[in-house]
Amino acid sequence: MQSESGIKSFDCVKWTRETRDRISAEIRDLSDEELHRWLEARRPQDPFLAALFDRKTSPKGSRAQTREPAGD
Repeated sequence: MQSESGIKSFDCVKWTRETRDRISAEIRDLSDEELHRWLEARRPQDPFLAALFDRKTSPKGSRAQTREPAGD
């Protein structure tokens, strides 16, 4: 892929798709309990990311309240 300055050094879309496909294949046949253990084994060390990881509910705020349900 080329940009104004030449060849693009990192293709974010390609990386995201490859990562998504790799993770999907890795967790495809896991039970709920196995999936929970898999997620726990990858718990982020960064305090901010850990707080997001531990969140049990949707964020509260004006944007969260005005969202339409998926599929509508």
